Amino acid sequence: MKPKTEAQELAQIRLAMRGAEKQTGIYEAQDLIRLALERHDKIAVSWSGGRCSTVVLHIALQICPTIKVMHTDHGVHYPETVKYVRALARKWNLNLTITKPEKTFWEIVEEKGFPKPRVPMDPKKGQAAVRTPACCRWLKEKPLADFRKKEGIEAFITGMRAAEARIRALSMYQKGQFYFVKRLKAWKYNPIAFWPTRELVNYCLSNDVPISPVYKTVNRSGCWPCTAFVGWRNQLMRTNLKFYNFLTKMMGEKGDQWALEHFYNTRIEPPCKTERA
Repeated sequence: MKPKTEAQELAQIRLAMRGAEKQTGIYEAQDLIRLALERHDKIAVSWSGGRCSTVVLHIALQICPTIKVMHTDHGVHYPETVKYVRALARKWNLNLTITKPEKTFWEIVEEKGFPKPRVPMDPKKGQAAVRTPACCRWLKEKPLADFRKKEGIEAFITGMRAAEARIRALSMYQKGQFYFVKRLKAWKYNPIAFWPTRELVNYCLSNDVPISPVYKTVNRSGCWPCTAFVGWRNQLMRTNLKFYNFLTKMMGEKGDQWALEHFYNTRIEPPCKTERA
């Protein structure tokens, strides 16, 4: 999957800003974080260990050094991400809570099969913009919701950017730079919503923000076995051939069911048995 050109990113950003200006107005990153802190008593940064949420975390810490930080250890981060999160949490002395999902990725695959490419839905029929894979619901959305309920969190600060995906740009066009998520029962604030990748990189260089080494070989640092995005084969093949060979063997020409039976009958372990942070 080739990274978007700067022109493509700017087109998505302009689209998002046209709608957001009417919905919420356009805010600089620091101003939006201050607004969130003024409006909510209990707030947290949702930190994946990716470069976008790390930049947002760094900005938030300059304003509120003790802000709550939530990270989900879902078991299928790249090994580089696991080590990076652990090291940066110590270096920045984060007020960090690490959550863990109720199910593993492999248990979800056993039940539902491997994640399929995201399918556009029809918002006019009350459907979500895209159909979210089951693994995303169990590994990301549910731990976030459980953390919100347990801690009484009113709002999350995220690293979501319009430049990353057109569906995100459309979401911001419709909702603005911050909005209430009914299913989560919390607000989401996106301070760097309209930053192109160039601005993100410049911020890291100017402020000495360390980024996960995984970005030396990938454009996105999500779950390594994710098969729901275009270009996953090329990215994983380039990043970690051992992981790629394991995953394609799991999927196999005989289909998901055969691969899963083979997996459990032979007790093959996933090649990424990362330590918990």
